[in-house]
Amino acid sequence: MKRKILLIFLSFSLMMVLIPQTSFAQAETPSISMQVTPTPSIALTVEYQLPYPGLLPDNAFYYLKTLRDKIVGFLISDPIKKAEFDLLAADKRLNAASFLFEKGKYDLALSTISKGENYFEEAIEKTSVAKKEGRETTNILIKLSASVKKHKEVLTSLGKKAPGNSKAGIISSMKRLDGFENQVNLLISR
Repeated sequence: MKRKILLIFLSFSLMMVLIPQTSFAQAETPSISMQVTPTPSIALTVEYQLPYPGLLPDNAFYYLKTLRDKIVGFLISDPIKKAEFDLLAADKRLNAASFLFEKGKYDLALSTISKGENYFEEAIEKTSVAKKEGRETTNILIKLSASVKKHKEVLTSLGKKAPGNSKAGIISSMKRLDGFENQVNLLISR
């Protein structure tokens, strides 16, 4: 039994050293402001930067990254920190899906978007838990609000490039994001 625990600990430590993906530097809180880009048809651009996804789901070692993320996520007990972690995972998966779309891997991209939305939903749930506990949630709610707008912007862009059979998946994801946006707005208004 001790040998198994030691092996798991060593494996986890090795993954953390060999595959670093997160930075622990304090990031600036994104604003919710929008800017209009000068184009023939007026389009709104959300000022929210998606993080670089690192390994993509089409990489042979991607399972190590997902394993590491599950372990790290399991070890986070603070609901606000967990919400921030889940939001980061959702943002990374959306950006990974964008890269997969560029490679023409539409089915894998749609699957990645769906998994990212699951993380987004978990981030909203953890933020709600923190708010019910009386914790300060303003910063995470601002991030969630900006992120959901960015997700909608990216999905709209991907929807324009998507082949016919992938458009239905994009539309479904957009509807899910509308629900997330409503949930975030409700949390902000409370």
